[in-house]
Amino acid sequence: MKITTVKTYEAMSELAAATILSKMTADRRVNCALTAGSTPKKAYELVISRMKNNNCSNFHVYTFDGAPYEGSDHTSTYLEMKKMFFDPANIKEENIHEITMENFATFDQKIEDAGGLDLMVIGLGSDGHFCGNMPKTTDFDSLSYEVEIKPEYPWYDVFVDMYNGYGQAVPKSFVTMGPLSVLKAKEVLLIVNGSNKAEALAKMLKGPLTEDFPASALRLHSNITVIADEEAAKLIS
Repeated sequence: MKITTVKTYEAMSELAAATILSKMTADRRVNCALTAGSTPKKAYELVISRMKNNNCSNFHVYTFDGAPYEGSDHTSTYLEMKKMFFDPANIKEENIHEITMENFATFDQKIEDAGGLDLMVIGLGSDGHFCGNMPKTTDFDSLSYEVEIKPEYPWYDVFVDMYNGYGQAVPKSFVTMGPLSVLKAKEVLLIVNGSNKAEALAKMLKGPLTEDFPASALRLHSNITVIADEEAAKLIS
């Protein structure tokens, strides 16, 4: 594991963008899974600005989680990524591969048949989740799987807030690539920013290996790089 600490969110974004760009400009097919959310936003903006008028025909991108979105054939994650990255980066539709409620059982095999993931860029939840691997519902031995959304789970209110923002009811379940799916990626880049993630990052790096804190499984990956800003890294030496 390589851990890089930088002073600011902007510096973290620069390094993350450089890693993504190195894959996008390859002269062969490259398969990447990219995270949604606020953490990668600046990195994507940097990638988009630097890839203008460049051919990304060899770059294939995979979503790694998603929940149903009423009125669309796509998941909420796909729709967010389409607006934030896919469209502005001019990623061809045929190069976008979406995990869905219908295909999650065969998604890992589809990736393997395409040569495997060259890179996964993921974030870290303050509760220790990564992708859609949440506390109380994660099995370290899982490939892609379906997760029920139940009021008794500690993260349920996150979905309530998100779907209230969409003006929709909370769905019954979502799908995610599992811990084994992530461990199969050739390279993982974990980007973390903000003081609200400091405790989670320290626990991920030094805490017990436990399904109650899903991100602890990331320590098992043989080629993972962590890039954290100063605030997120304040509890690690």
